[in-house]
Amino acid sequence: MSIQNNKFVDRVDQLFGHIAEWAVHHRVVVLVLSLLMLGLGLYFAGMVKSDNSLDAYFDKSDPAYIAYSEYLDEFLSDEVTYIVYRVPNREHGPFNIEAMSQIAQLSQAFADEVAYVRDVVSLPTVELIRADGDSITVDELMVEFPETQAELLALREEVLSRPLYVNYLINAKADYAAIILEMERSSVDPLEDIIYDEALGNQLENLYPQVSDNKIREILARSEYSGIEFFVTGDVPMNSAYNHVFMEDAAIGTAVTLLVLAILSSILFRASLLALLGPLAVVVLSIVMVMGMMGAFGWVLGLFFGIVPTLICAVGVAQSVHILLEFQRAHAETGDRQASVKAAIAKVGGACLLASITTAVGFLVMAVSQLKVLSEMALYAASGVVFTFVLSMTLLVVVLSFGKSSPSSGEARAAKQNPTKSTVLPIVMRLVEVCITVNLKRPLTLVVLGAGVLLVSLVGLAQIKVDFNFLEDFKPHIEWRQDTELAESVMGGILNVTYIVDTNDSEGVKRPDVLKAIEGIQQFAESQALVKKAYSVVDVQKDLNRSFHGDDPAWYRLPEERDLIAQYFLVYEISGGEELQEFVSQDYSRTVMELRVEMTGSAAITELLNTIDQYIAANPIPDAQIRKTGIGLMWVKMGEYIADTQLYGYSLLFIMVAGFLCLAFGSVKVGMLAMIPNLAPVVVVLGVMGWLGIHLDYMKLLLATIAIGIAVDDTLHLVIRFRRCFLHSGNYRRALEDSMRDVGPALLITTVILFGAFSCYLLSNMAIISSFGVLLCLAISVALLADMLFMPALLLLTKPFGPEFEPGETAARIAG
Repeated sequence: MSIQNNKFVDRVDQLFGHIAEWAVHHRVVVLVLSLLMLGLGLYFAGMVKSDNSLDAYFDKSDPAYIAYSEYLDEFLSDEVTYIVYRVPNREHGPFNIEAMSQIAQLSQAFADEVAYVRDVVSLPTVELIRADGDSITVDELMVEFPETQAELLALREEVLSRPLYVNYLINAKADYAAIILEMERSSVDPLEDIIYDEALGNQLENLYPQVSDNKIREILARSEYSGIEFFVTGDVPMNSAYNHVFMEDAAIGTAVTLLVLAILSSILFRASLLALLGPLAVVVLSIVMVMGMMGAFGWVLGLFFGIVPTLICAVGVAQSVHILLEFQRAHAETGDRQASVKAAIAKVGGACLLASITTAVGFLVMAVSQLKVLSEMALYAASGVVFTFVLSMTLLVVVLSFGKSSPSSGEARAAKQNPTKSTVLPIVMRLVEVCITVNLKRPLTLVVLGAGVLLVSLVGLAQIKVDFNFLEDFKPHIEWRQDTELAESVMGGILNVTYIVDTNDSEGVKRPDVLKAIEGIQQFAESQALVKKAYSVVDVQKDLNRSFHGDDPAWYRLPEERDLIAQYFLVYEISGGEELQEFVSQDYSRTVMELRVEMTGSAAITELLNTIDQYIAANPIPDAQIRKTGIGLMWVKMGEYIADTQLYGYSLLFIMVAGFLCLAFGSVKVGMLAMIPNLAPVVVVLGVMGWLGIHLDYMKLLLATIAIGIAVDDTLHLVIRFRRCFLHSGNYRRALEDSMRDVGPALLITTVILFGAFSCYLLSNMAIISSFGVLLCLAISVALLADMLFMPALLLLTKPFGPEFEPGETAARIAG
């Protein structure tokens, strides 16, 4: 019987059959254009730089970003390298006179040699306020280096008696000390301000913070500082560690992924070497084109880029499997490579197009995110999917058209008897037959079980929370994480949150009621478990008051008279004090309070800041406004943006994918039925996360988009083939058998290949990426089960393509 193919996908198949024919007849043109694309991609890829600073995460119009930039303009950069050290084999530890001499020398080396350092604060160089009769002297603690061990130990007691220094430069036990390198650059500076050597351009090792971090580590490794153990943490080494890890992951991960894909493809289905090289050429060229696009548009290699090459490899090769299997079937029967290519594309081209569109849309919906690095990734990842599709329809077609043009007589006989069996491993076909049998015998049971799993998963999904911890992003063996954990355990938190107090009045900071209110906020903040230390102008005033009263600890309190406060500030400035400029504006109308907070989950920090806000609301600073900023707050903002992206992005994704499915099948009923198994991977994986208490972070928010994109690919191929088989046979059970034998092997093979590709994420030094890979493998496994053991049973029970018919009936009777 002849049936009119009037659905969208049928017309697209015919179109791509003609495109494949054109590509084969113009092979030289396609190859030349591919080489030109490779050249242009490599040229612009050389312009891409790595950047995991705040500038990469936030748009310059973002209110939180603007507030942070304004804070930096007035109060200088708050980025530091925080080096904790200990002296394990010498008496008195950090206060051993030889060790202290080494630290003094080291501090000077940092100040002289490290790029972008504004100031170096250590025990030998820290500012100390000393009483001098009716005046004070502000100078370095060791302006004259102690001559004896006894003199140094006397200084130790003085340092430990001053709250300003404890758990900042020295811990309470005096067995660990610290060096702080305050930077003059920050994470929001433009590229031109962070290039160290103009001649070397914007290569990673020539940019802040890499150039600073590399020099710090080179200095610490010198022999003159032996005998001291250093632990390097803070903003500069964190950003440097991110950049190095991402670049390493992208390079090694891509190479390993390509190797895994080649091995799995050669094992799972019987293809020639040329046929295996074709998909690899497609994905490599696609990755180069993506990086070229990033260079051309000025997009950076940020946090999310590390997962993109593997995704492109997986999606590109999985898509190629459908083409290769159809090509091998046709070639085994006909022996004509060029005709076989056209036949293969004419059969799966429409499904591949729709699969690529839905996968690309899955990424594009993330463009609504307020995180700049994520919205950019949405664009270049979607472009990568489009590149793989275009190249599969052209370059892969050309590669397959080369080679031997006729099969052996044995191959031809085997192909005619069982075309699928001749192209895949026997175990693949056995698994497909098992799925066919189960679907035919127990369709209702499968649908009920599937619905039950979805229901349980929905309960778990309702419990999922948004949270992340930058420290735990790294695997435990990464040096920065180890050093940071030690620093937090002996010195307190290293995450910075800043409160800016604006009195709207010149000299307003000198008012006793303002300082008293700030002191109350500071004391309340320090009473919270996550706040390890707080600093403000209050501490400077208390230290000045104590110094003017013979260093009596009982006078470590705020003066009560405004004139005395103003006098203390004036004397401090005249005496050469410099630390005050980090806490107050030039006209004394604004001041800051800095909190050092434990590096913990963003949800806990949000709760902490809400608690402090409630205290401030109940105990306001008289005639002043207060606002938050700092690295810690920007971190919290990222958590809020993740939650927003989850809400808007997922909703938009479901609507758009449902629309594409309805268009593809020319039926709202079929399109909505097809959405059920496509939601399964998302619902099940998020449900598992909810039940296990795994939080949704900035990486895992991509699970839904990728899982739906992959699930839709398989569903499209299966349902399109099911419909065609039904239109040919008029029987749903027969259509189920024929379609699953036809497309089932490809679904199994692509799932194994995708599983292998995403397993490569386990090699990442980022724990957040490894866990993402595990959950993504779970998602594609659920997608396979939904397509092989749920969707066919659902089609069998609902009969969405109309009533069954005898093959001799008219097409009008069965058009669905």
